[in-house]
This record gives sequence, structure tokens and C-alpha cells, in this order.
Amino acid sequence: MKKIFLTALLLLILTGCSNEFINLTGESKNWTGKYSANIDGNDEDGSYEFHFKNGDGNTQFQLLEVIINDGSTTKSEENFKGATINISSNCKGCYVTKKDEKQKVTIRWDDKNEETFYLKNSKAE
Repeated sequence: MKKIFLTALLLLILTGCSNEFINLTGESKNWTGKYSANIDGNDEDGSYEFHFKNGDGNTQFQLLEVIINDGSTTKSEENFKGATINISSNCKGCYVTKKDEKQKVTIRWDDKNEETFYLKNSKAE
């Protein structure tokens, strides 16, 4: 009976260790970005944060559009006030982000500016 209990306890501990936390960062001339996520098997719970380097709480964009991985995640805002935009990303039973995977980010603002950069794990290089 003790062996069954210990085996079950060991399996429980090992399956609990499948959780992984990833942190990807990147920047362009005008923007910094990061993606942080908890990954548990095929479930991912994450959030993106993009910050306009020369902005503050009073910064205003007529149009702000963020495109991640060629459109797999997007967010568009009109008359956006502030220098930081947050985007949540959650999926269950999905293809999860790998810690050494790069994510392409394109940010467009005010119909005339566009920059593309990559979020990546700085420890993977």
C-alpha cells in the first residue's frame, strides 16, 4: 500500500512540474515589448505589453494597431490614450509558445508610422 501511495505521489509531483514560465522581450526604434506566459501542457495563459518609448500617460494615438505573428493575434484601437498597450493571450488545447521561439510584432500608429521587431528569449542566444 505504501508503494502505491508513494508512486501516486511521485506521479503527482512530476506532472506538476510540467508548468513552464516564458518571458520574451524585444524593441524597435520607438517601441519596447514583452510577452510573459504560464504554460501548462497544451494550455497557455499570457500577456503582451508594448510601450511607446517617447510617450507618457498623456500620449494619444489616432489609430494604434498591433499585429503579432502575421495576424495570429491583433489589436486595433482608435483614439488610444497612453503610452502602453496590453493584450492578453489565452488558449487551451493549443500549440503553445516555445521559450526559444521568436514572435514577429508589427506596430502601426497614426496611419503613417510602422515598425517591425521580434520578441525573443534573450537567454536562448
